[in-house]
Amino acid sequence: VIALSMIVLGLAIKMAVFPLHGWLPDAYTYSAPPVAAFISAVMTKVYAYALLRLSYFVFGVSHGPLSPILAVMGWIAVVSIIMGSVMAIAQRDFRRMLAYSSVDQIGYIVLGIAIGNVYALMGAVFHIINHGVMKCCLFLAAGGIKWNTGQHSILRFAQLSRRMPITMAAFVVAAFSMIGLPPTAGFFSKWYLALGAVEANAWPYVVVLALSSLLNLLYFFPVIENAYLRKKGGRAGAADAAAANEGEGMELPAAMLAPIIILASLILVLGLFNEKIISQILILSVPGGGF
Repeated sequence: VIALSMIVLGLAIKMAVFPLHGWLPDAYTYSAPPVAAFISAVMTKVYAYALLRLSYFVFGVSHGPLSPILAVMGWIAVVSIIMGSVMAIAQRDFRRMLAYSSVDQIGYIVLGIAIGNVYALMGAVFHIINHGVMKCCLFLAAGGIKWNTGQHSILRFAQLSRRMPITMAAFVVAAFSMIGLPPTAGFFSKWYLALGAVEANAWPYVVVLALSSLLNLLYFFPVIENAYLRKKGGRAGAADAAAANEGEGMELPAAMLAPIIILASLILVLGLFNEKIISQILILSVPGGGF
């Protein structure tokens, strides 16, 4: 029991599950934009998948001491989902908000692993892929905004959609996917997680999944509000108006814009073709092998 607990604890630190997330906000916030995009897409998800493989293919959950350990991890995932969202809502730095949202999103994956039926595991594996694509797109957009405007403060994003319309459109697609709106990829991974929770009669988990989408909306809406709805020279004053006017209509160079567009398109592709991806490919990654 002690050995398995230490293994799970070590993986939880690498996954940045709350309250073991202390390394993540600064690592994501202060890395160079390409590095932040890469590590946010890959790093925590590798260890989440390692937890799934060790739990179900090495140790086995159906017997032995691992089952109660994962049950505890399920409730830790619930706390991670809620606290990650609350901390993201409190941020005014765009990169830091995205960093704390990763604490929230990794909770979904751990929750699916903890529930452990086929639907939940499919949702967890699918969310590993979805979150990697979504978060990479968002951090590349954040880097592009910093490169173009010199700003990371959400309050200084007034009328940014006029200056960088394609970048902000890609951001909206990724943000809607993080919130869980159809037909984006994020909706379907949350849908499978909810199905798994219903099948396991874990109704508190269903409530948390529904609540989390509302919390996700609360931390993405200020960015959308400032970029699309706020008038120049609003709350942040004349400095914002000058920043918004300067270089209006200047999009990112094609070399910077292309990966953002590709990732935003991939979010829609993963959502629209989720059934084929799950039933023909991802189903092979979970125990049971089929619905």
